[in-house]
Amino acid sequence: MGFDQLDIDVNVAPPPEDELERISKLESYQILDTPPEQAFDRITRLASQLIGVPIALVSLVDKERQWFKSRQGLNAVETPRDIAFCAHAILEEGVFEVSDTLTDPRFANNPLVTSDPSIRFYAGAPLNTPDGFNLGTLCAIDRKPRVLSDSHRQILTDLASIVVDEMELRVALKSTRKRIIQEVELRNLKDDFVSTVSHELRTPLTSIRGTLGLLESGKIGDLPERAAKLIGIASRNTENLIALVGDLLNIQELETGSVSFELGAFEPDILLREVCENLQGVAAERNVTIDCDVEVCPAIIGDRFRVGQVLTNLISNAVKFSPVGADVLAKVSVVGNMLKYLVSDSGSGIPDDFKDQVFDRFSRARSSQNVSGTGLGLAISKAIVDGHGGMIAFNSSADIGTEFYVELPIRTSVS
Repeated sequence: MGFDQLDIDVNVAPPPEDELERISKLESYQILDTPPEQAFDRITRLASQLIGVPIALVSLVDKERQWFKSRQGLNAVETPRDIAFCAHAILEEGVFEVSDTLTDPRFANNPLVTSDPSIRFYAGAPLNTPDGFNLGTLCAIDRKPRVLSDSHRQILTDLASIVVDEMELRVALKSTRKRIIQEVELRNLKDDFVSTVSHELRTPLTSIRGTLGLLESGKIGDLPERAAKLIGIASRNTENLIALVGDLLNIQELETGSVSFELGAFEPDILLREVCENLQGVAAERNVTIDCDVEVCPAIIGDRFRVGQVLTNLISNAVKFSPVGADVLAKVSVVGNMLKYLVSDSGSGIPDDFKDQVFDRFSRARSSQNVSGTGLGLAISKAIVDGHGGMIAFNSSADIGTEFYVELPIRTSVS
């Protein structure tokens, strides 16, 4: 029988009061006319087995039809809405049950009753969305009269809820996937922009630095005192900009994996001592003392320059955030099979609400706004340490200060 050509007097269910919104909600799930899926077929198999019926369906009521997302014991993919039992079921809050269709005047002449599949019993639990729309049903159908038990009614209700949960999960996954793709595309766009701008800035900044250096050197003549002062300020700002460009390129290359580490053997204790010596001038300007506690350590394999960057970032940060006249401790030791660098200060500590952002790019705590920096140093440091298979972490409190530590695996050969 062709259901699309029926001309039979049947009891047609009226549309729900929220029909337009209900149809819009159904379409938003983008589930209509999609292929069968195991997640839904498992539910209808369970309904058929647990309730003991030959037919179980996940039925979605569209504008003019009921379409089956999953079906057990039925060949039809859809039927007209005018003869759909599910069109009646979506008008109910709970399970809609017809114990014997031949004794129910609403369905006795229904072609689904008088011909294949010869429905004599129907029970449908509405597929009710979190915002209250009945999109269809999970229904159990038999070819003989029967009455649902309370336990079977609960099973049908619970399985219907699982169908809706599965639909909601797919919407959430699609939304999350879309958001991730957009974020990745935006991140790539930002990275491309940063890389391009950084490379474009590097050449003119280097040229400006050379020109300012020539003026400061006096090789082209003495400058008036005020002009020399302004040239000095411009020179320092140029150096800051060059450092920023370098940091931008560093973090972009490290995070995208476009930089390779130059691995070789180096003495970690000698490296720490060199970094401390290089930063003594910066510390002296702030009347801060750097105490270098060096334990003789075995040579390890790593990128000496990059590890030096990490130590420079940590020690210079400790100096910047230390009060005038304070001490900064920089230490290296061997702990088990790991090399451990430790840098501590007696500053005001890292605010609790900022601790989970410490290693983010461009992140700076409110309390650090008067301290120079790009907000990239710790992000770069973490990328370098991660690239060495190590770990970087910190302890911080307002009473004691901040302690950063880096652990690197002790490797004696490049593998």
